[in-house]
Amino acid sequence: FSLCFGETWYFFGSPATFGAMQNVYSSQELMINGEVVVAEIPGLLFAAYQGMFAVITPALMTGCFADRFRFKPYLLFIALWLIVVYAPWCHWVWGGGFLAEWGVKDFAGGIVVHVTAGFSALASLLLVGK
Repeated sequence: FSLCFGETWYFFGSPATFGAMQNVYSSQELMINGEVVVAEIPGLLFAAYQGMFAVITPALMTGCFADRFRFKPYLLFIALWLIVVYAPWCHWVWGGGFLAEWGVKDFAGGIVVHVTAGFSALASLLLVGK
């Protein structure tokens, strides 16, 4: 399970991923279809924790192209990046995708957060130029 691929809409996750679950806004365990998603962690805490990764990752790469983008294109870039890059990587590593099946372990968000932010920063600089 991951934030982006909890309840999928084929390619990317539903924005109502946590809306389809029970106990999101309570101190009880997060459940979907009567099954516990994460044991012994309140639903709201789990949703906030997953959301923190989705917020901090674009901020890490923003420093490389600060003052090179206007604000509206920047917001569009971040929105598209979350769908095209972040969501698939979350699923592949955290959500039981092919990397998780291969035994890849992501300690403290090193792959999903730092690797995707680093390579995306490099790619955006190559695209934007000097």
